[in-house]
Amino acid sequence: MSLMSEPAVVAGLGILGIPPLPDTGLLDKHIGELDRAAAYHRRLVQDGGHAYRLAGTNEGPATDALHAYMTSRDGAVPQAADLADRLTTAVGNLRVSKIIIEWVEGLLASVAVAAGIAVAFAPQLLPRLAAIGGRFIAMLRNALSRAGRIFMSLFKTRQARRIDAVSDRLHEAWRAPRRLPGGGYEARVKTTTDQAWIRRHGTDQVDIANTRYKDLPADWQKENKESATVAVRLVDDASRRGVDLKGEEFMESASERVHDAWLRRNGEWAPPEQKLPYQELSQVEKEKDRVVVREALAEQD
Repeated sequence: MSLMSEPAVVAGLGILGIPPLPDTGLLDKHIGELDRAAAYHRRLVQDGGHAYRLAGTNEGPATDALHAYMTSRDGAVPQAADLADRLTTAVGNLRVSKIIIEWVEGLLASVAVAAGIAVAFAPQLLPRLAAIGGRFIAMLRNALSRAGRIFMSLFKTRQARRIDAVSDRLHEAWRAPRRLPGGGYEARVKTTTDQAWIRRHGTDQVDIANTRYKDLPADWQKENKESATVAVRLVDDASRRGVDLKGEEFMESASERVHDAWLRRNGEWAPPEQKLPYQELSQVEKEKDRVVVREALAEQD
């Protein structure tokens, strides 16, 4: 029986007005399944490597195709290795989340039992116990939310993770000039409409300069993610076609397409100097688009 299912704990939670808690016992099952999946994909990588080495003794178009299929960035072996790494990381994070959840549940159970005793002997303590219980519930929800984000990250493609990384780079590049000598950044407070973020933080105000990209509300991540998506896809497409990614021609053509996509999203409010075609922009404005392409190239490497 789970600690939170003990009669005294259930009764105490009811006294404090805390609803039934989700069953966290399934975490162990998920951890075990993910552990087995990680081991399976590690074996795939090993077996694939053996098969590739045997086939590599041959020459010709078929061998070249096998090489591309097995070892290119999106090939079978790198994909299996990437998934194995993600599964292993997820297992480790879930184990940490489980420890935190069990610790918080233990604290919450103690408060619930205390509430049952307080009803008979010290009812004046109930409001204080309810407040403590509320804080523990918030901690438990955060831990469960963390576990949920871990599961969601498993389903992100490699390209999606690169887009996130480029978006993060762009945010860091934007706030770098705002860095203060004593640490932190010059504040830039904005209003968000991201309801999930508002519920977690209890406010619709966010200082985007002093918030890491991954902790920003969805609406303040959106523009970086849109630009990063365009640039990463341009880099991937050019790479597949054998284009010289280090050449000025690619940089300028990709920057132009990044600018065109930005205008389609923001043309209604853009200032006149940014509404111009890319070729007519000032070097300062062109550089804003080039930065996006450079960050995509850096992540591609």
